[in-house]
Amino acid sequence: MNATERRAEIFNLLQKDGSADLNELAEKLAVSSMTVRRDLQIFEHQGLVTIDYGRAYLDRNVSHEPSFTVKAGHMVNEKLRIGKAAADMVEDGDTILIDCGTTTLQMLKYLAGKRVTVITNSWPAIHHVSGNPRLRLVLLPGEYNEISAGVFGDMTVEYLKMIHADRVFIGTHGCTAAEGATVPETWDAAVKRALFSAARKRFLLADATKFGIVNLMSHAMLSDFDCVITDSSMEEEAREEMKKNCRQMIFA
Repeated sequence: MNATERRAEIFNLLQKDGSADLNELAEKLAVSSMTVRRDLQIFEHQGLVTIDYGRAYLDRNVSHEPSFTVKAGHMVNEKLRIGKAAADMVEDGDTILIDCGTTTLQMLKYLAGKRVTVITNSWPAIHHVSGNPRLRLVLLPGEYNEISAGVFGDMTVEYLKMIHADRVFIGTHGCTAAEGATVPETWDAAVKRALFSAARKRFLLADATKFGIVNLMSHAMLSDFDCVITDSSMEEEAREEMKKNCRQMIFA
C-alpha cells in the first residue's frame, strides 16, 4: 500500500467510525504511528479531523469546506510556486477560466505582464486584477458563498455553457488515482465540471496535501486534465503513482 492508498484508507476508516486510535491505525496499516500521525496532520490542516490524546476525530461538518481565510494561510509558499507554474502556461492574448480557490488565485500575481482575459467565480480576484489595464476581468454570475469567497449555482453553470476559453485552471480538495479530483460539496463539483467543459486545455492545481484525500463528489479524473500542477514536497512513491494516471505532471 503506497502513501496515497494509505491516506485514502485512513480517511475511509474515519468516515466509517467517526474516530480512530493512532496506534490501532498504525497496526492495521502496518506502518509506524509517526507515519499515521503525519498522514492525519495533513487531514487536520485541511480542517477535516482533530487529533487529541492519540486519537483522531472526524469533523462531523466535514461536508463543509474550511473557510477561504483558513485555507489562504495554509501551504502559502507551495501555492505561490504552483501559481507561478500555472501562469507560465498562459500565453499572451489568452482567455482563461480560473476556479474559485486559494491555490488558483495565486496565479493572478504572475500574469501582470501578459494581456489576458480572466473569467472567474472568485471575488477576491478583483483585488489582484485591479489597476492592471492588461488584465480584463469577467466575474461569473451566481449565488455568493462566503466560505469559498465566490459564486456558485445554476446561474453559474448556465453562463459557463456559453464560454469557450483557451485554458481553465481548476482547484480541488482531494486527489486519488482511483477517485480522481474530489470536493465535499455537490454545488462545487457542478461548477467545476462546467468550468472544465468551457475550455480547450484543462489544468488541475493542487498542493501535495490534497493527494490521498477522498471527498464526497468527483468532478474529474486525473487523466482528464492536460496537466496536473503540484508542489515538490510530494513523496516520491506518491509521485510515481500519480504519474501513471496523469497526462503530464509539473512539480513546482
